[in-house]
Amino acid sequence: MINKKDYSLLLLQTVERLFNRIRKFVAENSDILEFTKDEDFMLLIEDKSKSSNFKFLVSNPHQNPQNKILFNAEYNPQNSSSIASRKTTVEDKSVISYLEQWTNLIRQYNKISLTTEQSIINEYEKEFYDNFEIVDEDADTHPYELSKQVMISNYFAHVIKVLEAHEDENAELIKEAEEIRESIPKMTKKTTIKRISRFFAKVRNKSLPLLKEILELGKKELFKRAITAGFDMIGDLTNLI
Repeated sequence: MINKKDYSLLLLQTVERLFNRIRKFVAENSDILEFTKDEDFMLLIEDKSKSSNFKFLVSNPHQNPQNKILFNAEYNPQNSSSIASRKTTVEDKSVISYLEQWTNLIRQYNKISLTTEQSIINEYEKEFYDNFEIVDEDADTHPYELSKQVMISNYFAHVIKVLEAHEDENAELIKEAEEIRESIPKMTKKTTIKRISRFFAKVRNKSLPLLKEILELGKKELFKRAITAGFDMIGDLTNLI
Protein backbone atom coordinates (compact mmCIF):
# COMPACT_ATOMS: atom_id res chain seq x y z
CA MET A 1 0.00 0.00 0.00
CA ILE A 2 1.32 3.43 -0.92
CA ASN A 3 1.83 6.34 1.47
CA LYS A 4 -0.50 9.02 0.10
CA LYS A 5 1.59 11.77 1.67
CA ASP A 6 4.49 10.89 -0.66
CA TYR A 7 2.59 12.21 -3.69
CA SER A 8 1.07 15.47 -4.79
CA LEU A 9 -2.62 16.04 -4.18
CA LEU A 10 -3.08 16.67 -7.89
CA LEU A 11 -1.70 13.25 -8.77
CA LEU A 12 -3.80 11.45 -6.15
CA GLN A 13 -7.02 13.20 -7.17
CA THR A 14 -6.38 12.38 -10.83
CA VAL A 15 -5.70 8.72 -10.05
CA GLU A 16 -8.81 8.51 -7.89
CA ARG A 17 -10.98 10.09 -10.59
CA LEU A 18 -9.65 7.90 -13.40
CA PHE A 19 -9.67 4.63 -11.47
CA ASN A 20 -13.25 5.21 -10.30
CA ARG A 21 -14.32 5.84 -13.90
CA ILE A 22 -12.58 2.65 -14.99
CA ARG A 23 -14.20 0.63 -12.18
CA LYS A 24 -17.61 1.93 -13.21
CA PHE A 25 -16.90 1.14 -16.86
CA VAL A 26 -15.85 -2.42 -16.06
CA ALA A 27 -18.97 -2.88 -13.91
CA GLU A 28 -21.11 -1.76 -16.86
CA ASN A 29 -19.31 -4.25 -19.11
CA SER A 30 -18.88 -7.06 -16.61
CA ASP A 31 -20.48 -9.56 -18.99
CA ILE A 32 -17.15 -9.58 -20.87
CA LEU A 33 -14.61 -7.81 -18.59
CA GLU A 34 -13.15 -8.51 -15.16
CA PHE A 35 -10.46 -7.10 -12.88
CA THR A 36 -7.56 -9.41 -12.11
CA LYS A 37 -5.61 -6.69 -10.27
CA ASP A 38 -6.98 -3.64 -8.49
CA GLU A 39 -4.19 -1.87 -6.62
CA ASP A 40 -3.36 1.68 -5.55
CA PHE A 41 -1.57 2.60 -8.76
CA MET A 42 -2.44 -0.32 -11.02
CA LEU A 43 -5.56 -1.74 -12.66
CA LEU A 44 -5.45 -4.87 -14.80
CA ILE A 45 -8.57 -5.73 -16.80
CA GLU A 46 -8.97 -8.96 -18.73
CA ASP A 47 -11.34 -10.43 -21.26
CA LYS A 48 -13.53 -12.92 -19.35
CA SER A 49 -13.38 -15.50 -22.12
CA LYS A 50 -11.40 -18.52 -20.90
CA SER A 51 -9.74 -18.88 -24.30
CA SER A 52 -8.59 -15.26 -24.43
CA ASN A 53 -5.38 -13.56 -23.33
CA PHE A 54 -6.62 -10.03 -24.08
CA LYS A 55 -5.63 -7.60 -21.31
CA PHE A 56 -5.69 -3.88 -20.55
CA LEU A 57 -3.22 -2.56 -17.95
CA VAL A 58 -3.17 0.96 -16.48
CA SER A 59 -0.23 1.75 -14.21
CA ASN A 60 2.55 4.09 -13.11
CA PRO A 61 0.78 7.45 -12.69
CA HIS A 62 3.38 10.22 -12.70
CA GLN A 63 3.60 13.99 -12.90
CA ASN A 64 5.66 15.59 -15.64
CA PRO A 65 7.47 18.97 -15.43
CA GLN A 66 4.39 20.70 -16.88
CA ASN A 67 2.29 19.24 -14.01
CA LYS A 68 0.35 16.93 -16.29
CA ILE A 69 -0.57 13.56 -14.79
CA LEU A 70 0.34 10.73 -17.14
CA PHE A 71 -0.41 7.00 -17.04
CA ASN A 72 1.16 4.00 -18.71
CA ALA A 73 -1.37 1.98 -20.70
CA GLU A 74 -0.61 -1.42 -22.22
CA TYR A 75 -3.21 -3.49 -24.02
CA ASN A 76 -3.81 -6.18 -26.59
CA PRO A 77 -5.14 -6.45 -29.20
CA GLN A 78 -4.01 -3.02 -30.30
CA ASN A 79 -6.55 -2.76 -33.13
CA SER A 80 -8.66 -4.80 -35.55
CA SER A 81 -5.68 -5.75 -37.71
CA SER A 82 -3.20 -6.81 -35.01
CA ILE A 83 -3.40 -8.86 -31.82
CA ALA A 84 0.00 -7.53 -30.68
CA SER A 85 0.33 -5.42 -27.54
CA ARG A 86 0.59 -1.67 -27.58
CA LYS A 87 2.29 0.46 -24.91
CA THR A 88 1.69 4.18 -24.56
CA THR A 89 1.89 7.00 -22.01
CA VAL A 90 -1.13 9.28 -21.96
CA GLU A 91 -3.36 11.52 -19.86
CA ASP A 92 -6.43 10.15 -18.10
CA LYS A 93 -8.95 11.11 -20.80
CA SER A 94 -7.00 9.14 -23.40
CA VAL A 95 -6.88 6.09 -21.13
CA ILE A 96 -10.68 5.99 -21.13
CA SER A 97 -10.79 6.41 -24.90
CA TYR A 98 -8.36 3.52 -25.45
CA LEU A 99 -10.28 1.35 -22.97
CA GLU A 100 -13.57 1.98 -24.79
CA GLN A 101 -11.99 1.10 -28.16
CA TRP A 102 -10.40 -2.05 -26.70
CA THR A 103 -13.71 -3.17 -25.18
CA ASN A 104 -15.48 -2.63 -28.49
CA LEU A 105 -12.91 -4.88 -30.18
CA ILE A 106 -13.71 -7.66 -27.70
CA ARG A 107 -17.43 -7.27 -28.35
CA GLN A 108 -16.78 -7.50 -32.09
CA TYR A 109 -14.76 -10.67 -31.53
CA ASN A 110 -17.63 -12.16 -29.53
CA LYS A 111 -20.07 -11.53 -32.37
CA ILE A 112 -18.02 -13.58 -34.84
CA SER A 113 -19.63 -16.95 -35.62
CA LEU A 114 -17.22 -19.30 -37.37
CA THR A 115 -19.49 -22.31 -36.90
CA THR A 116 -23.20 -22.90 -37.28
CA GLU A 117 -23.42 -23.71 -33.55
CA GLN A 118 -21.97 -20.33 -32.56
CA SER A 119 -24.39 -18.54 -34.84
CA ILE A 120 -27.36 -20.46 -33.43
CA ILE A 121 -26.36 -19.75 -29.81
CA ASN A 122 -25.98 -16.04 -30.61
CA GLU A 123 -29.50 -15.96 -32.08
CA TYR A 124 -30.94 -17.82 -29.08
CA GLU A 125 -29.20 -15.41 -26.72
CA LYS A 126 -30.69 -12.41 -28.49
CA GLU A 127 -34.16 -13.96 -28.36
CA PHE A 128 -33.97 -14.58 -24.60
CA TYR A 129 -32.48 -11.14 -23.93
CA ASP A 130 -35.18 -9.36 -25.93
CA ASN A 131 -37.88 -11.17 -23.98
CA PHE A 132 -36.60 -9.97 -20.63
CA GLU A 133 -37.51 -6.38 -21.56
CA ILE A 134 -35.38 -4.44 -19.09
CA VAL A 135 -37.14 -1.14 -18.40
CA ASP A 136 -35.21 0.08 -15.34
CA GLU A 137 -33.52 3.39 -16.11
CA ASP A 138 -30.53 2.42 -13.98
CA ALA A 139 -30.05 -1.01 -15.59
CA ASP A 140 -26.70 0.02 -17.14
CA THR A 141 -25.21 1.27 -13.89
CA HIS A 142 -26.87 -0.41 -10.88
CA PRO A 143 -26.98 -4.00 -9.64
CA TYR A 144 -30.14 -5.73 -8.49
CA GLU A 145 -31.02 -5.05 -4.87
CA LEU A 146 -29.86 -7.62 -2.31
CA SER A 147 -33.17 -9.51 -2.08
CA LYS A 148 -33.24 -10.09 -5.84
CA GLN A 149 -29.56 -11.04 -5.95
CA VAL A 150 -30.32 -13.71 -3.34
CA MET A 151 -33.30 -14.97 -5.37
CA ILE A 152 -31.20 -15.26 -8.52
CA SER A 153 -28.38 -16.95 -6.63
CA ASN A 154 -30.80 -19.46 -5.08
CA TYR A 155 -32.26 -20.20 -8.49
CA PHE A 156 -28.85 -21.01 -9.97
CA ALA A 157 -28.02 -23.18 -6.96
CA HIS A 158 -31.06 -25.31 -7.89
CA VAL A 159 -30.10 -25.22 -11.58
CA ILE A 160 -26.67 -26.60 -10.72
CA LYS A 161 -28.28 -29.49 -8.82
CA VAL A 162 -30.38 -30.31 -11.88
CA LEU A 163 -27.32 -30.24 -14.15
CA GLU A 164 -25.30 -32.39 -11.75
CA ALA A 165 -27.68 -35.30 -12.37
CA HIS A 166 -25.60 -35.75 -15.54
CA GLU A 167 -22.43 -34.06 -14.36
CA ASP A 168 -20.00 -35.19 -17.05
CA GLU A 169 -22.10 -34.15 -20.03
CA ASN A 170 -23.18 -30.87 -18.36
CA ALA A 171 -19.74 -29.87 -17.04
CA GLU A 172 -19.52 -26.70 -19.14
CA LEU A 173 -23.01 -25.54 -18.17
CA ILE A 174 -22.33 -26.25 -14.49
CA LYS A 175 -19.17 -24.16 -14.64
CA GLU A 176 -21.02 -21.27 -16.28
CA ALA A 177 -23.87 -21.42 -13.77
CA GLU A 178 -21.34 -21.33 -10.91
CA GLU A 179 -19.61 -18.32 -12.46
CA ILE A 180 -22.92 -16.47 -12.77
CA ARG A 181 -23.69 -17.13 -9.08
CA GLU A 182 -20.29 -15.80 -8.04
CA SER A 183 -20.59 -12.71 -10.24
CA ILE A 184 -24.12 -11.60 -9.27
CA PRO A 185 -23.00 -9.01 -6.66
CA LYS A 186 -20.56 -7.46 -9.17
CA MET A 187 -22.89 -7.18 -12.16
CA THR A 188 -25.32 -4.48 -13.24
CA LYS A 189 -28.93 -5.45 -13.95
CA LYS A 190 -28.28 -5.37 -17.69
CA THR A 191 -25.15 -7.50 -17.43
CA THR A 192 -26.96 -10.01 -15.22
CA ILE A 193 -29.65 -10.46 -17.84
CA LYS A 194 -27.04 -10.80 -20.59
CA ARG A 195 -25.28 -13.58 -18.68
CA ILE A 196 -28.54 -15.39 -17.93
CA SER A 197 -29.67 -15.08 -21.56
CA ARG A 198 -26.37 -16.56 -22.75
CA PHE A 199 -26.73 -19.42 -20.29
CA PHE A 200 -30.29 -20.21 -21.40
CA ALA A 201 -29.14 -20.06 -25.05
CA LYS A 202 -26.46 -22.70 -24.41
CA VAL A 203 -28.95 -24.93 -22.59
CA ARG A 204 -31.41 -24.57 -25.46
CA ASN A 205 -28.75 -25.50 -27.97
CA LYS A 206 -27.87 -28.58 -25.94
CA SER A 207 -31.32 -29.99 -25.18
CA LEU A 208 -34.91 -28.75 -25.31
CA PRO A 209 -36.05 -31.13 -22.52
CA LEU A 210 -33.24 -29.83 -20.30
CA LEU A 211 -34.21 -26.25 -21.15
CA LYS A 212 -37.82 -26.99 -20.21
CA GLU A 213 -36.74 -28.44 -16.86
CA ILE A 214 -34.60 -25.40 -16.07
CA LEU A 215 -37.23 -22.89 -17.19
CA GLU A 216 -39.94 -24.63 -15.19
CA LEU A 217 -37.65 -24.52 -12.18
CA GLY A 218 -37.46 -20.77 -12.74
CA LYS A 219 -41.24 -20.55 -12.61
CA LYS A 220 -41.35 -22.42 -9.30
CA GLU A 221 -38.44 -20.68 -7.61
CA LEU A 222 -38.35 -17.18 -6.15
CA PHE A 223 -36.34 -16.14 -9.21
CA LYS A 224 -39.60 -15.42 -11.04
CA ARG A 225 -40.20 -12.53 -8.63
CA ALA A 226 -36.76 -11.13 -9.29
CA ILE A 227 -37.07 -10.76 -13.06
CA THR A 228 -40.81 -10.90 -13.67
CA ALA A 229 -40.97 -9.92 -17.34
CA GLY A 230 -38.65 -12.72 -18.42
CA PHE A 231 -40.48 -15.43 -16.55
CA ASP A 232 -43.91 -14.26 -17.66
CA MET A 233 -42.66 -15.21 -21.11
CA ILE A 234 -41.29 -18.54 -19.87
CA GLY A 235 -44.75 -19.77 -18.87
CA ASP A 236 -45.72 -19.77 -22.52
CA LEU A 237 -42.44 -21.32 -23.69
CA THR A 238 -42.55 -24.34 -21.39
CA ASN A 239 -46.02 -25.24 -22.64
CA LEU A 240 -44.61 -25.50 -26.15
CA ILE A 241 -41.58 -27.70 -25.36
